[in-house]
Amino acid sequence: MTITWKKLAYYSDVTEEITTVASDATPNPTGGSLRNFYSITALEEAAEFAAPSGSPVNSNKLIIRIKDNGTARALDFTTAGVYRAVGCTLPTTTVISKTMYLAFIYNSADSKWDLLAVNEEA
Repeated sequence: MTITWKKLAYYSDVTEEITTVASDATPNPTGGSLRNFYSITALEEAAEFAAPSGSPVNSNKLIIRIKDNGTARALDFTTAGVYRAVGCTLPTTTVISKTMYLAFIYNSADSKWDLLAVNEEA
């Protein structure tokens, strides 16, 4: 039997960060934990997403869940410059009273949060 020693890297003592807000014009999700979840439950204004806080490492996950308050709201991910769509498109608006999920993974080679999936309530 051969045992190979691997280096164990320790990045954070927080495995999961969960944040819920009713509405926010400048949502600021966390990104420094292995798994990050940011929920907006009743968005009542246009939202311009800030870069996630914390110090992300390669392959950190970020799920954003958005639901408006009965009126479609504009969404902007461009100002922060760290969100990038891969195989899908960053949404520009909510759909009235429908829940939307966005799934990101952190790409440390490019310092970007890559959007891998967008799913919306039917």
